[in-house]
Amino acid sequence: LNKYSVDLEDKTHFFASGNVADSWLKYDFKDKKVRPTHYSIRTRHGGGIQNPKTWIIEGSNDDSDWKPLDRRTDETCLNGYNFVHTFDIQTKLEENEFFRYLRIKQTGLNTGCDNYFVLSALEYFGAII
Repeated sequence: LNKYSVDLEDKTHFFASGNVADSWLKYDFKDKKVRPTHYSIRTRHGGGIQNPKTWIIEGSNDDSDWKPLDRRTDETCLNGYNFVHTFDIQTKLEENEFFRYLRIKQTGLNTGCDNYFVLSALEYFGAII
């Protein structure tokens, strides 16, 4: 379930997509907009080896046109149970550039060599208006 990705205290549940290429998880900030500078991913507590290793973070204001904000390929820092890592947003954003939607999309196979997109927490850091 999506709700498990935002419950940062819950280390027993997790979000998992189907075994589908380009699986994603989108946050809708509704009447707010965010300008992300960093984000943290926590892997699941156990049971499988399907940790993220290749993904893109994208921002949008209309849920249609997506701007690439950060891209990672063959990351190894999340290859374990309950591992947490914080990543910098690589794209230099304008000072007034904010997004209603942020999406993380798996763009390659996970550490288990399939397309399940599995994580137990995803947290964005930055400014909000």
